Amino acid sequence: MTKINEREKLKVKVGNSSLETPMTYKQALRYGKNAMPEDLKRAGFQCTVFRSDRTLHGSDFYRINYGK
Repeated sequence: MTKINEREKLKVKVGNSSLETPMTYKQALRYGKNAMPEDLKRAGFQCTVFRSDRTLHGSDFYRINYGK
Protein backbone atom coordinates (compact mmCIF):
# COMPACT_ATOMS: atom_id res chain seq x y z
CA MET A 1 0.00 0.00 0.00
CA THR A 2 1.30 3.45 -0.91
CA LYS A 3 1.65 5.88 1.99
CA ILE A 4 -0.06 9.23 1.46
CA ASN A 5 2.20 12.26 1.68
CA GLU A 6 -0.28 15.06 2.31
CA ARG A 7 2.05 17.70 0.84
CA GLU A 8 2.66 15.93 -2.48
CA LYS A 9 0.64 17.17 -5.44
CA LEU A 10 -0.63 14.53 -7.86
CA LYS A 11 -3.08 14.36 -10.74
CA VAL A 12 -6.68 13.79 -9.58
CA LYS A 13 -9.18 11.47 -11.24
CA VAL A 14 -12.95 11.53 -10.76
CA GLY A 15 -14.98 8.92 -12.61
CA ASN A 16 -13.68 8.68 -16.19
CA SER A 17 -12.08 12.12 -16.24
CA SER A 18 -8.98 13.78 -14.81
CA LEU A 19 -8.76 17.25 -13.32
CA GLU A 20 -6.24 19.58 -14.95
CA THR A 21 -4.60 20.91 -11.77
CA PRO A 22 -2.54 18.60 -9.55
CA MET A 23 -3.72 18.68 -5.92
CA THR A 24 -2.62 17.59 -2.49
CA TYR A 25 -4.60 14.90 -0.65
CA LYS A 26 -6.50 17.48 1.41
CA GLN A 27 -7.30 19.60 -1.65
CA ALA A 28 -8.64 16.53 -3.49
CA LEU A 29 -10.80 15.57 -0.50
CA ARG A 30 -12.21 19.09 -0.23
CA TYR A 31 -12.89 19.18 -3.99
CA GLY A 32 -14.64 15.80 -3.81
CA LYS A 33 -16.87 16.88 -0.92
CA ASN A 34 -17.85 20.11 -2.69
CA ALA A 35 -18.44 18.39 -6.04
CA MET A 36 -20.57 15.54 -4.64
CA PRO A 37 -24.04 15.51 -6.25
CA GLU A 38 -26.88 16.46 -3.90
CA ASP A 39 -28.70 13.14 -4.38
CA LEU A 40 -25.64 11.24 -3.11
CA LYS A 41 -25.40 13.54 -0.08
CA ARG A 42 -29.06 12.92 0.77
CA ALA A 43 -28.54 9.17 0.40
CA GLY A 44 -25.74 9.27 2.99
CA PHE A 45 -22.71 8.79 0.75
CA GLN A 46 -19.25 9.90 1.89
CA CYS A 47 -16.32 11.17 -0.14
CA THR A 48 -13.04 9.26 0.04
CA VAL A 49 -9.71 9.75 -1.71
CA PHE A 50 -7.11 7.07 -2.28
CA ARG A 51 -3.68 7.17 -3.83
CA SER A 52 -3.08 4.82 -6.72
CA ASP A 53 -0.22 2.37 -6.84
CA ARG A 54 2.19 2.64 -9.76
CA THR A 55 2.43 -1.16 -10.06
CA LEU A 56 -1.33 -1.80 -10.00
CA HIS A 57 -2.67 1.28 -11.79
CA GLY A 58 0.23 2.31 -14.03
CA SER A 59 0.78 5.77 -12.53
CA ASP A 60 0.52 7.83 -9.37
CA PHE A 61 -2.69 9.80 -8.89
CA TYR A 62 -5.45 10.48 -6.37
CA ARG A 63 -8.84 8.92 -7.08
CA ILE A 64 -11.99 10.54 -5.65
CA ASN A 65 -14.73 8.03 -4.77
CA TYR A 66 -18.21 8.23 -3.30
CA GLY A 67 -19.56 5.37 -1.22
CA LYS A 68 -21.35 4.28 1.92
